[in-house]
Amino acid sequence: MIVTQVATAFALVVAPPPQQQLSPSPPPVRLEAGGAPIDTEVGHAAPFVGDFDEDGVNDLLVGQFGGGVLWICRNEGTNAAPRLAKPVKFKDGKPEGTVPTG
Repeated sequence: MIVTQVATAFALVVAPPPQQQLSPSPPPVRLEAGGAPIDTEVGHAAPFVGDFDEDGVNDLLVGQFGGGVLWICRNEGTNAAPRLAKPVKFKDGKPEGTVPTG
């Protein structure tokens, strides 16, 4: 119920006026890291772009709902021409780190 109310309120705030025509969105693309499509083992994916390793270029973090796994795809390219490395799991000093889910 609350989600519906928030979504409706958000739509009312950000929706363009009825007379304004929007250009179509580009088609979705499948991102690759390490030469393979990015995929989570299970559950929904929650992507985040930011400079994780503080090297001046944005990296891709992908949160996986199933098990709370956080995948890190370091950018070995530039912000203008990113080249994402093979995803590795976030460790946090443990054999396999996790982040809170739910």
